[in-house]
Amino acid sequence: MITAPAVVSAPVRVVLVEHAGELGPELGAGPRPYLTEAVRGLGVEERLGSTVERYEDGVVRLADGETIPAATVVWSAGMAAGPLTKLVPGKRDRMGRLAVDEFLRVVGVPGVYAAGDTAAAAEAGEGHLVMQSCQHAVPLDKFAGHNVAAGLLDVEEVPLAAAPYVTCLDLGPAGAVLTAGWDRRVVQLTGPRPRR
Repeated sequence: MITAPAVVSAPVRVVLVEHAGELGPELGAGPRPYLTEAVRGLGVEERLGSTVERYEDGVVRLADGETIPAATVVWSAGMAAGPLTKLVPGKRDRMGRLAVDEFLRVVGVPGVYAAGDTAAAAEAGEGHLVMQSCQHAVPLDKFAGHNVAAGLLDVEEVPLAAAPYVTCLDLGPAGAVLTAGWDRRVVQLTGPRPRR
């Protein structure tokens, strides 16, 4: 006999717990008003400046002692380099990515290159470390592949030339925000502008 699950009549409650004191700390100040309005417009509750201590028996307990009943928990803990990078000696950034030079050679490890989410590569010009994103991973892979082949063929390596940094943030029914530069200046917006 197959039985259907019980229909839940209570409204869905979504609570966002963020360690930082603001939404999207890594996104910068430019898109934050749009992100904040979109999240609040969807009725999402915010618990800023807090962390999840544990989840057990259908209850999330925050570090400050607050408890939140929860039937479903989605946990996102940021990004990190893949475990294979631990096999390579060398300096790493806080995400475990290997420090590389402008040719994507792992600093202090001859004959080893790193690319994609494993490379802490500096963007030309301002010197910011590239983000773990496909925007940077694809060119990193291309330059690393070229430079590995160049080393084998004894031809000149090419230094990384990362594309200008952009962020595209999907805000669901509230639209989307496109930012440019490391200061994340809003250059395009779809949907309504936030109330100020």
